[in-house]
Amino acid sequence: MLAVFGLQADQASGSLVFFTHERVVFSVAFSPDGSLLAAASLDGSVSLWRTQGILRNKIRLHDKMVLAVAFSPDGKRLASSSADGTIAVFDHAGKLQTRLTGHVTNIISLAWSPNGRHIASGADDRRIFIHEPEGKLVTVLTGQMQAPTTIEFTPDGNSMLVSERGQHFVVYDTKTWRMAKLVKAHQDVVWDLAISRDGKLVATGSKDKTVRIWDLNGEKKSEITGFTDEIWTLAWSPDGKKLACGLRNGELVTVDAMTFKILRIEKAHTTGVPGIAWSPTGKLVATGSRDGTIRVWQGL
Repeated sequence: MLAVFGLQADQASGSLVFFTHERVVFSVAFSPDGSLLAAASLDGSVSLWRTQGILRNKIRLHDKMVLAVAFSPDGKRLASSSADGTIAVFDHAGKLQTRLTGHVTNIISLAWSPNGRHIASGADDRRIFIHEPEGKLVTVLTGQMQAPTTIEFTPDGNSMLVSERGQHFVVYDTKTWRMAKLVKAHQDVVWDLAISRDGKLVATGSKDKTVRIWDLNGEKKSEITGFTDEIWTLAWSPDGKKLACGLRNGELVTVDAMTFKILRIEKAHTTGVPGIAWSPTGKLVATGSRDGTIRVWQGL
């Protein structure tokens, strides 16, 4: 391996390894133009990388661990959520623009609406807050039976989907912010969900070691088995042809979304993968791990 500053090239796996966090990397996200990669960590910081492996900034705006990070749809801002019960909205330089408050416990999940007008956040107390980025609280949703694990908006912004630390995911109508559907998805905890770029399909990953594919009406289309451990995180490729899955045992599994068969298994990390993202170009996949590293993969 060749090490340069906080970067190693792992020629055996074809990945770049970024070393910038001392502890767990919970969440990774690419900017909309694909030029930047953000990562949220247990060490209380957000790191901002150029995808070539150059560390642009390491940002500390929270007193406790950072559990999620997301770029705004225009890519100019980021939002991070923390165990300190707040959400920071900031620019690429790390300048704080707004601090959103209201939660009193770990904020596990975070998402921008496609039009950039809302930030949704879910916490351990089972509540989801909908804020405007400038700070106004729009509403508080309390329809979940368990704490939310993931929040995602459909590409048209008309629906918001929430997976929970139970067996269900919830569909909300964003015009009324009312629950439109409750879907029993798995036999155990639903750790993550991901919506395809065309908005037609939803993938859910579970502690029961399966991935299931659904339409937005809650009808199951397929079930993918053969995984060796819990599926912690999911990401669709931009063209919708593949699904990348991060597992509790550190594996990165690529699935053919046309045949729903496993294509490739990589031992990506020494321990679990709670963060995964596919670049907008489809050329890169980033994984963040409990081992404190970020890997960027090509050719998946």
